[in-house]
Amino acid sequence: MKKTLAMLLALIMVLAMLPTALAEDDWITLRVECFDRNAAGFNVEDCMQLHYAQENFGDPNHIKLEFVSVSRWEETAILNTLLAGQTAPDLCMTYDGALMQSYIDMGGVKPLDELLEAYGPNLKAFLGDECLLYGINPEDNVRYNLVARRLNVGMLGVFVRGDWLEKLNMAVPATRQEWIDYLYAAKEANLGGELTLPYAIGLYEANPLWGFSLLVNSYLDWENISEEQYLAAGPYLEVLPGAKEAYRLLNTFYNDGLVNPDYPLDATDDSNNQKFYLGQVGTKIATYDDPYRPDQAYQQEMSKNVPDAYWIPANCMTNKDGYTFHSTYAANGLNIFIPGWVDDEVAAAAIKYMDWMAIPENMFVMQNGVEGKNYEGLDENGIPYGVKATADVEDEYKMHAGDVCFIANGSNFGSDERNAMAVAQSYTGYEEYVAQAYADQLTDALPGSYCSATIQAETDYAGMVTQKEGEFLTNIVTCAKEDFDATYDTWLQQILDSGLQQILDERTQAYQNGFISGVYPTQYAK
Repeated sequence: MKKTLAMLLALIMVLAMLPTALAEDDWITLRVECFDRNAAGFNVEDCMQLHYAQENFGDPNHIKLEFVSVSRWEETAILNTLLAGQTAPDLCMTYDGALMQSYIDMGGVKPLDELLEAYGPNLKAFLGDECLLYGINPEDNVRYNLVARRLNVGMLGVFVRGDWLEKLNMAVPATRQEWIDYLYAAKEANLGGELTLPYAIGLYEANPLWGFSLLVNSYLDWENISEEQYLAAGPYLEVLPGAKEAYRLLNTFYNDGLVNPDYPLDATDDSNNQKFYLGQVGTKIATYDDPYRPDQAYQQEMSKNVPDAYWIPANCMTNKDGYTFHSTYAANGLNIFIPGWVDDEVAAAAIKYMDWMAIPENMFVMQNGVEGKNYEGLDENGIPYGVKATADVEDEYKMHAGDVCFIANGSNFGSDERNAMAVAQSYTGYEEYVAQAYADQLTDALPGSYCSATIQAETDYAGMVTQKEGEFLTNIVTCAKEDFDATYDTWLQQILDSGLQQILDERTQAYQNGFISGVYPTQYAK
């Protein structure tokens, strides 16, 4: 009897312990790739963001999170090796779209449509319709990857001298013609002294025509540009109808003494910078924060030499219909995918993790850290102030927002306006100007096209095309007015002959096959 009772008690104890044992056994592990930039004191595989995500997402869902460190600077080679050996993390990311596409073509990437529909409502809402256009393979209409949402897509804006406008009794230019009038008035009044340079243009050898996209956009002849033509052209705006007139204006400026008289010999950053610092220049076309950044210190150094001088943004590159088309970076950032061999349950956990990350309060911590440790406090708009440099943060709280909160390229505070406030906050004394310039660059935005196919001609010829673009710019800016048309046509043909025609042909075919996505201004659609 006693023996039977003892056996019964033992069985009861086993049954009582069984739910706990099962609960411990139903955990799964989710391995997540995270870029490592070798920041001193920051351990990607044991960081504050991992601990926060484990406590608030992993533990409640019985998911053990592991961050897998991959060097940002060698990510393509490392990930390719891991994928080839089927040892890659369960959730992978790369900036190399060609690498990812090659594995999609080989059938090595997991379809995401059903997973996203079942487990990603917050993720879908955060990414938005534009980002969700990317990642769908045109050959089978299946989604194999997601793209991070790029929050800061601004590229170029116009800055003019506020003190010069005051002296000329002119308002901030609101149209292209008003900007042109300002340049000629500044030159006539010698507002920068005898060496007044109303518009300093540079020669950026790595991408010679990049800095003129705003001006070119204002002249594009949309009535004669189809969606295919525009998206297939991509960054090569010089081939589009109307671009010639933008460059004719630069040639006019040169011949009328409004831009660098010794262009291009006197158009390097070093030579132009001295003119900016001395207050001789009246227009700067650059990124939204360029005049106020501490590294080049254009505003700060100019103020030392001309105490009342200041730069202000001017959203003035209007076309004939009043639009100020701004070429911006495409909304898609990092590519995110799940290798094809990953177990379905783990794949579901990967989508659940990103969905959790997309919830605003979770994203806030993953991007900004902890009050008192990573920043001093929050302002009235809920934006952190007193943000500490990484070197000043305790190792336990060191973090990297973009590489760990990877569904967002850039900080997200809920709206373009608040994001602009956050960006501007670090520019003490110039917050209003930076916020305005940031907002200007989102006006009538034309995001860059995204091509998921490999364009072999770009690999073969892009270097030669870039070189010819520099020669093209030099010659069309400095030739006599009466020689402009012939010079332009000759040098544009040289760009095409250097390999651009092959690039355009391949890009056109890629568009027709569904591999190029982008935004065409629908108001001009035929």
